Amino acid sequence: MATKPRGATTKSGRRRTPAKEKLAVERESGPRGWIIPTLESTYTKLVPRDEPEPVAPPTARTRRGGAERFRSRLQPGQGAAVLFRAPQDLWVDRLAEYQRRRAAAVAPALARRRGAPLPGASIPGERNWMPLGPTVVLDGQAQGLPPVGGRIAGIAVAPGGQTVYAASANGGVFRSDDGGVSWRALMDAFDVDPTEFASTSLACGAIAIDAADPERIYVGTGEGDTHMLFPDRIINALPAYRGIGPIRSDDGGATWLREETEAGSPTLAGKAFFALAVDPAQRENVVGATSEGLYQRVTDVGGAVRWKRRRPGVFSSVVVARSSGTTRFFAAEWGAGVVRSADGATWKKAGTGFPAANVGRIALGVQPDHPGRVYALVTNQNGALLGVYRLDSPGGAWKRIANPPAVLPAEAGKGQGDYDLAIAVDPQDVDLLYLGGSYFADGQFWPASVWRCRVAASGTGYRMTGEPIGQQAHADVHVLVHAPGDPGALWLGCDGGVFLNRDPRGTGVFRARNDGMACLCTNFFAQHPTDPGILFTGLQDNGTARASGGPIWKHVNWGDGGYCLINWADPKQVLVFANGTVYRATDGGKDHDSWDGTDVGWETMTEPIVGPPYNAASPADAKLVGVGVGKTVHLSPDFGASWTTDVAIPMSGRIFALAFASRTRFFVGSTAGEVFRVDRSSTGWHSIRLDDVAPSPLGLRGLISDIAIDWADASLASIYVAFGGTGDYRHVWHFDGTRWEARSGPAGADDNLLDVEHNALAVDRQAHDNLYVGADIGVWHSPDRGATWKPLPNGLPDAPVFDLQIHPTRRLLRASTHGRGLYEWGLE
Repeated sequence: MATKPRGATTKSGRRRTPAKEKLAVERESGPRGWIIPTLESTYTKLVPRDEPEPVAPPTARTRRGGAERFRSRLQPGQGAAVLFRAPQDLWVDRLAEYQRRRAAAVAPALARRRGAPLPGASIPGERNWMPLGPTVVLDGQAQGLPPVGGRIAGIAVAPGGQTVYAASANGGVFRSDDGGVSWRALMDAFDVDPTEFASTSLACGAIAIDAADPERIYVGTGEGDTHMLFPDRIINALPAYRGIGPIRSDDGGATWLREETEAGSPTLAGKAFFALAVDPAQRENVVGATSEGLYQRVTDVGGAVRWKRRRPGVFSSVVVARSSGTTRFFAAEWGAGVVRSADGATWKKAGTGFPAANVGRIALGVQPDHPGRVYALVTNQNGALLGVYRLDSPGGAWKRIANPPAVLPAEAGKGQGDYDLAIAVDPQDVDLLYLGGSYFADGQFWPASVWRCRVAASGTGYRMTGEPIGQQAHADVHVLVHAPGDPGALWLGCDGGVFLNRDPRGTGVFRARNDGMACLCTNFFAQHPTDPGILFTGLQDNGTARASGGPIWKHVNWGDGGYCLINWADPKQVLVFANGTVYRATDGGKDHDSWDGTDVGWETMTEPIVGPPYNAASPADAKLVGVGVGKTVHLSPDFGASWTTDVAIPMSGRIFALAFASRTRFFVGSTAGEVFRVDRSSTGWHSIRLDDVAPSPLGLRGLISDIAIDWADASLASIYVAFGGTGDYRHVWHFDGTRWEARSGPAGADDNLLDVEHNALAVDRQAHDNLYVGADIGVWHSPDRGATWKPLPNGLPDAPVFDLQIHPTRRLLRASTHGRGLYEWGLE
């Protein structure tokens, strides 16, 4: 959840936030602030420079059939024409190609093992990526400062409550065998046969298990909760957190199998899951609520398993109950109503009198052994609460329950019900409900909106009384579920991980269960110049965290964490960016009270903060720092104590990449594919545009995601740039001071780059020919200045890599993954 500290105004006109005001926050645009720009950067169209500029149509068709204008966040004034029309199976194809390349890259290491089985994600005796965490962040961004993890989309609890599975939004599935005291990742193991497509994109939307055999796990990949946050899905742009369809494990998550859709049914690759329901009488019969429709898992006469679409539309919930030999599924269609089925194959309307106007997302709740009664938590089309409804018999009438609590606080008539919506029914008391939504409006720390609600008859209908019980949990609730048959164990999944309430009926509070939940969405990071154990990282919805020489990470600053920077000449000085403010610490950034902030504005979610490269011979260089916002680079001569110079860049896009070559030269890349060099002279800073140089301009237009200095050029005029977006495999280019050349490997070969977003570049200053790039799939290495590329796969999860840096004094390559934390690779 985006938050923005309040502050006073400095003499320069920029707001300064005193340390004592760090805990006072104002709500911003919620998850849209992060997710929509991420989506757009992933699918910004890459086109040859000689093609005409895109012209956006004035309107686009929405899912509900109305007209809605798509407005680019990264290229103001542009519309849907800037987005690539991604085929639905794009992510499956790219992952399959990565698996094939990975197999070739590790074949020599596997041969050296002479058939010995792999014990896990790494290959013994070889260089491997090593995890740096966070596996949990202490003093997290919630009331009571609980330890937090990353965003959780689904939870499945086995009978007895000790074995628990958690499906994370972008880090795969985690398992606990001690009731959530500790967790381990299940989707990072290196495949013995990497050509077998058995791993996933790690993006999860739903999870369910066979209660009689909890080793059988079903997962729906693709995160449903983010489905409606990208307003232009109608042009086939995939969600930020992409799926490959349904997957299954028969051995508790040790291995995974991908299941196909039936011929004639639309593929679920590139789509999203909201929920899964397993038939209690037949575990092979599973129903999935997806963004592509309502699907059933079916087995043909030959024993082959396929998923078959039973109803079109966007289905946001499905539940199942069974009693006395009767099974009944209920499913909710977004914007429509509720249907029921006895077998998962044939469906009909459930009840009468369900609201017909202004209906948005719907979440359903049932008791597992009470198939005759169902509750519906319903939002309107703006994501605010429409109402809570109850159906007492499948053919009866839906009744509105009066007096619902403020589970979805609305701002300007809009709520977050399209992103976070959950409901659970007490397993022993059908009149006791738990509702989950965005945030509890009366709390300074924006705690979770979870309400215990008692339902009672009132006249011909019902009325509820609600009491908030989520204050000790992180905001943005995606799932509420009881341990089977246990009213005293209510599990919660949210943007801050997993929480458990051991007495939800009484005085119990939610306690964090996040030790080992290594699924935090790390964005960018900073590292101490001489002590590699000291690190900072910005976290989506979880502020900024610091590690101080060990595995323990601690939350030290609020908001949505972005870029971080440590002064390499004086490491006690630290800068971090969050929600339009640059925060400065002079004590090493050790705690929440360390920071003083200056509001510099923000046009993209994570505005870049950078300084000149490490140069022990010139410590004064470290005082200079720049932050790029919009079309301006703000410069500070004293590492953020003051901001004295604004350098306007004559670009049409917005600054997205910023890199210093020295204290007198930096380079800027824009969201529209523009590249500038900016030099300081006796008369000030002066820019020159580079992407359009004749006769060899930069060959693509699109989003420049990163810039790296080519240290082989002593004049510091040469650079590499990386493109985000999609539509051309040539994501890395080189500029030698006069001309551009693609450095992405040869076309149609096995040693070129994949056509996925490339986010980060690093050049080895001690071995200039070695170039590294972090992409949405993998980290890639070129030993020959971009002529050829190979993945560096050993031990690295398939989560997107957002940041990539080489430690300035140690031979360590480090990567920040958006969903699985930080990793490092020894260069020697």
